[in-house]
Amino acid sequence: MTEIPSDTIDTPEKTKPGILRSMRNSLITGVIIALPIGATIWLITSFVRFVDNLVLKILPAELNPNVFIKEYIGFDLPGTGLIIAIVALFFLGVLASNFIGNSVLKFGENLLGRVPLVSNIYNGVKQIVSTVAQSEERTFNEVCLIQYPRPGLWAVGFITAKLRGAPLEHLSADHVCVFVPTTPNPTSGFLLFSKRSDLKILAMTPEEGAKLIISGGLVSNEDEDAKLISN
Repeated sequence: MTEIPSDTIDTPEKTKPGILRSMRNSLITGVIIALPIGATIWLITSFVRFVDNLVLKILPAELNPNVFIKEYIGFDLPGTGLIIAIVALFFLGVLASNFIGNSVLKFGENLLGRVPLVSNIYNGVKQIVSTVAQSEERTFNEVCLIQYPRPGLWAVGFITAKLRGAPLEHLSADHVCVFVPTTPNPTSGFLLFSKRSDLKILAMTPEEGAKLIISGGLVSNEDEDAKLISN
């Protein structure tokens, strides 16, 4: 009886791992592609809904465009509140740019300044917004490495401004303000004061630095350069 060589027989055990691995890789690739798209759509729609709910609740029913739109198409049109907010902010800026409008706004600010608790909140928020809007230096202009939380450990930070105000009375003028964000949420972090000579400036843009922090080190500017070369 002739024996059939074992290497000529296709066993399911040899093909299953390859099929499962291919399915797993396809699934992971799909998640990697869909997750940023889904997160972007979710953030945009959430922001539009938030503005719509905020603006349309303030408007009386007679001035609410969704009331009239719903009569014709049968449902609310998302984004109407956002459009109203943009138009209102535009006209507010135009109003503040002339003499009469500026006088009216100053009169309103004086009234808010006389209310005990409201004045503190308003003046604090106004000072922050004015400082950011009128800053001559670009926020997060440079990406750096700083030894934090102890010597020997390095964290990615952003140089935001030169040292000023009360801290300058105790520290030398060569200190700068460094914002060290947390991973994966860069909106929170720590404000540190460091000598510029103690920092290592990185050849990265603020956008590349943000990607590095959000990804936990998985994405760097070298990956972006590799994509440009391949294209």
